Amino acid sequence: MRKRRSIGLVALAVVLIALAMRTIPLYWSPLAFNTDGFKFAGFARETIRHGYIPASTTSFNPDEYTFSALLAICSQLTGIEPLYVAQLLTASIGATVCLFVVVVTRRIGARLRWSRFDVRIAAFVAGVVLATNGIFLGRSTAVTSEGLGLVFVILGVVAFARALRTNRRSWMAVTGLVLVLFPLTHNLSTIVGGFAIVSLLALSLRSSTDRRGLMMVLMVAGFWTYVSVYYTTFKLDELSRISSAPGLFVAWIIVLVMLTIWLSTTSPRIQRDLPSAVLLAAVGLVTANAVTPIFPGTATTGKLVFVYVLPIALVGVVASRGIPRLVDAGLDGSVVFALLLGTLSIIGFALTGGLTVPYQDLAIRAQTFVHIPFAVLAGLGVVLLAQRWDSRSVRAALVVTVVLCTVVSAPLAFSGLRATSAQPLVTQSEFETATFAATHTDQWASDGHMTRIASKYYPGRSTPSQTGVYVWLHDDGPVPNCPVVAQRSWTTVGAQLFPASPETIDRRSYVSVSQRRNLIYTVSGDDPLTLLIPRERMSAC
Repeated sequence: MRKRRSIGLVALAVVLIALAMRTIPLYWSPLAFNTDGFKFAGFARETIRHGYIPASTTSFNPDEYTFSALLAICSQLTGIEPLYVAQLLTASIGATVCLFVVVVTRRIGARLRWSRFDVRIAAFVAGVVLATNGIFLGRSTAVTSEGLGLVFVILGVVAFARALRTNRRSWMAVTGLVLVLFPLTHNLSTIVGGFAIVSLLALSLRSSTDRRGLMMVLMVAGFWTYVSVYYTTFKLDELSRISSAPGLFVAWIIVLVMLTIWLSTTSPRIQRDLPSAVLLAAVGLVTANAVTPIFPGTATTGKLVFVYVLPIALVGVVASRGIPRLVDAGLDGSVVFALLLGTLSIIGFALTGGLTVPYQDLAIRAQTFVHIPFAVLAGLGVVLLAQRWDSRSVRAALVVTVVLCTVVSAPLAFSGLRATSAQPLVTQSEFETATFAATHTDQWASDGHMTRIASKYYPGRSTPSQTGVYVWLHDDGPVPNCPVVAQRSWTTVGAQLFPASPETIDRRSYVSVSQRRNLIYTVSGDDPLTLLIPRERMSAC
């Protein structure tokens, strides 16, 4: 009873930390944290209004059913509008993922016959690493279907692993249900889950090829066929990244199978060194991107990114120590092992698919899923390193150092254009300005942040465009000869021109443009916004 209570307190602490970190945006704005959240809030709003999901809307994608329905249900149960309850729902989903990391780390520690104290330390470190890791925090705080996709990946992989191990029909039924819902939930999560399941199947067939294994092979083959037919039929845009290089995609599945079998049987030293080499290569890519964009036309790595990401890389060095123990950790170790290799294989596919914006997006989004096994490995690694010293002070210092390295990276999630090429946070004044522009103008121009707010929450109401502002600020072209929503922060952190880096305009030029135009709407505050129209005849944006 005491053992369960102690690990329960660890789990509770991690969940509270995760919830607190993911509700930080509510300090600045009661709205959904990011622009994608406005899209799902709009779908949920229409679902509640009409009683069905607006799948016929042109902006609706075939992998957005599950989260749209969940947000609508949550809004109905709480009586809070989708736009204002979305952040709380997303924070709860993110905390659930962190709870999984605590549970699986505890189970692995118990399987390795560690002391109760070491198990608690490993579970706590793993949970805190995932809860505060700036890269993962940013993605799991954002209101998107990806958050729910993370939960589905965990459910699918765990259920599949238990179905393989126990051959129980209940676990097969759960696996089948998750696999059916996968494509309706999130496209990348579907691919990640599929890759992880292939890796698990390779681990299972390595030791046994009985009738049960053959049945699971048929299930996996059926899953991939179902995903392909579903996304092809409903014309998912992201499918083009795979359909344009099907041979390469299949090649990476083969690489995944071979890597799974080889790495699980090779020496512990190679099991540690190979992931360390991958981590070093990732740091090298981030560094090279600071000099010149690896993917032409995209943003370079900012200085602040180095400040926040390098401490995470240091934690990665510790995490690599835990990989050899996964092989000896039974079912839970296999789950983490498969998640790690499956996600790395997808990143490999993205990096070899082409130096284009879609493949960059795939690589960046896929790395989010690495942080789940990464956190578990960090918890295991810190205990394994601590066991090499008898001094309690050295052990404590090691644990504190790992935790601090992840905590100091947390601001990356909320740094916006100061560190990255996109501004996630949407303030009340920005939403009000976008609403006014979408309601009272047919065509207008602004940066990518403002145009996305309007186009995602009010699809079809007006035609906002980023092109004119991009030509103006990035290419030193003329000021758009149409209504423009301008923001004072363009003179400091710059205007969002994603996927390119933000561009700033000097304050004098900003004021000059404002004075030469008619002011139609303005919102004061820390970052004033204005809607300006030309005094002469307007043209298309």
